[in-house]
Amino acid sequence: MSNIVCRRTQGRASCWLIGGLGCLGLVILAVVALYFLGRTGLSIAQPVIQAMERGQKVLAAQRAAYDAIRQYAAANNGKYPKSLKELTPKYTNADLTAPITLEDGTKITLIYKPPQPNAAPDTVILEHKPPITATMNAFGTKITFEYTYQIQLDGKAWMQQVTIDEQGNKQIQRMELDREGGRSRRN
Repeated sequence: MSNIVCRRTQGRASCWLIGGLGCLGLVILAVVALYFLGRTGLSIAQPVIQAMERGQKVLAAQRAAYDAIRQYAAANNGKYPKSLKELTPKYTNADLTAPITLEDGTKITLIYKPPQPNAAPDTVILEHKPPITATMNAFGTKITFEYTYQIQLDGKAWMQQVTIDEQGNKQIQRMELDREGGRSRRN
């Protein structure tokens, strides 16, 4: 039979106690760091969030214009109007040619591109100028985002995002939007 002797620490902390306290300290430090990084991330992304909110106003106007365009086409044997002016006042009371003024003072104009008779369903017929912009400064790097909302002939809404870094390099993404304006698919 072997003798197993348990030694007492005699008032000294064991390695398990020291290790456990060290791990607990690291967990607390990680939670505090995540909290501050989360707050920093929200403040960095705030301009982008505001740009997306401004875009909802433009998208709503585009959808109203699209509905009026479809009504016109239905009443005119599938022919589309040559301009947005042809839609007022019979198909909409809104002046679709008037600029949309955003909260930041930007004036957005709807651009209508009449489709050809045999146009594909994914032909863009409505977009706007200028794009909605947001500038984000992330850890000393300036990034500019340009958002353009587009409506296709089939009624699908897309958001085109152009990301521009400090050197002027551009990256373009298109995202399909659901009816409420949220993203549903990237292209």
